[in-house]
Amino acid sequence: MPKRKLLVAFAAFASVVACNSGYNVNNLYGTATATPTATASPTANPALTTATVTVTVSGSPLPNQPVSLYASTTSGNIVNPTTPLATAKTNSAGTVVFESLTGASWYCFQTTYTGVPAGNLTPTQQDCTNLWGSLGVAFHF
Repeated sequence: MPKRKLLVAFAAFASVVACNSGYNVNNLYGTATATPTATASPTANPALTTATVTVTVSGSPLPNQPVSLYASTTSGNIVNPTTPLATAKTNSAGTVVFESLTGASWYCFQTTYTGVPAGNLTPTQQDCTNLWGSLGVAFHF
């Protein structure tokens, strides 16, 4: 009887060794290798003239949040930081739409959330981009 157990144990050990030869026993299924593919970079769409801005706090829409729109340089700087082109408040879904914009032009969108407790991230967020029509603008507090 002890010989039978020893033979079964040896057979099990041999099958494990044979199955794992050439493989890392800590990674029996191998490692996936990413295949590089070409991805298109987003481009500004000159036909779009509206920008949708979404503001959330802890993942929930933030209604009545003021969002300001500024003219921007192509390097992402506000042209006149003291005078926004427009300011509007978000709706109940946390979104605001700015209309009649010049397609593919650079704009800065900015909002300040006053409900951020001390010690958290800066309560003012800004996004200067020419992709506002293609990708939209989102602020998350």
